[in-house]
Amino acid sequence: MSTNIFFQLPATITTERTILRKTTLADAANLFDIWSDTEVAKFMNIEKFSTILQAKEMIQAIENEPNACRYTIFDTTNPLQAIGSLGINDINNKSKTIEIGYELAQNYWRQGLMFEVLTVFLNIAKPFLPYNTITAKVLPENIASIKLLEKLNFDLISTGPELDLHSGKICEISNYHVNLE
Repeated sequence: MSTNIFFQLPATITTERTILRKTTLADAANLFDIWSDTEVAKFMNIEKFSTILQAKEMIQAIENEPNACRYTIFDTTNPLQAIGSLGINDINNKSKTIEIGYELAQNYWRQGLMFEVLTVFLNIAKPFLPYNTITAKVLPENIASIKLLEKLNFDLISTGPELDLHSGKICEISNYHVNLE
């Protein structure tokens, strides 16, 4: 099944405190600032970025992936400065699930922003999604993200080994899911 749902999703989504805009290469410098932060990268399962070129390559890879899309998150009080991103990492036609991923700059942690953003994003995206089961992978030590997912009614379905690209080691990853029906 080819997924063209991303063309149907709005280019811009607004929440009470944020503006989400489909990520483009123009966002590379802003996202590099976030993806090069050691504390953010360790929870993203990526190696901390050291060049803007890596951010450009990541954005290009997402743009080229037919089963993925990303939005850059901006604070409405400073709409030129990215504060994070979120999106669909994969649409798995075999398991009929949609994996999401997200991150925020450290200055915006623990303010309820990602709850606000994900609530609005999932409500807007739901009519366009081919499946109702949304999944998210989280490191068990990422307590804030686990609490966020639980607040969004995600349930823990499994924990198992996966390669952590940040450390290059096998680590435990917790898999959460929610059914949007």
